Amino acid sequence: MKKLLFILAVLPLSLFSQYMSFPTHYDAQETSRHIIHGDLGHYLLDTVEFSVEKKNGDFKTKDITSDKVIENVTKIFSKGNCEFTSKTNGGYIFTISVISKKDETVILKKVIFYVDAHTQKIKSIEIIKGE
Repeated sequence: MKKLLFILAVLPLSLFSQYMSFPTHYDAQETSRHIIHGDLGHYLLDTVEFSVEKKNGDFKTKDITSDKVIENVTKIFSKGNCEFTSKTNGGYIFTISVISKKDETVILKKVIFYVDAHTQKIKSIEIIKGE
């Protein structure tokens, strides 16, 4: 009897656990449009890995709460005009560039968002200096 219960318990776990799948497409362009319009909090995990480039290639990384992330990203976005600049629409990594208000050819900052495939929420943000 114990063997039968064991088989009934383990068999479904081994059969169905291998079929856990994640979507291959993430609508990054729609997400970035919402983020640019101020709805970043909806897409964040509770704590986010936040990296800022201080010098060429020198990053300062820390885990901060979603409220602090919203505050920091809003401050960066206020410095210029924001634009979705990723190469593809569907991807778990996408970029929003902050472009100078005076000269549209100058990129002030690039904000790169990394999305977790399992939770479909932003797990990491990287701020890079522009050109």
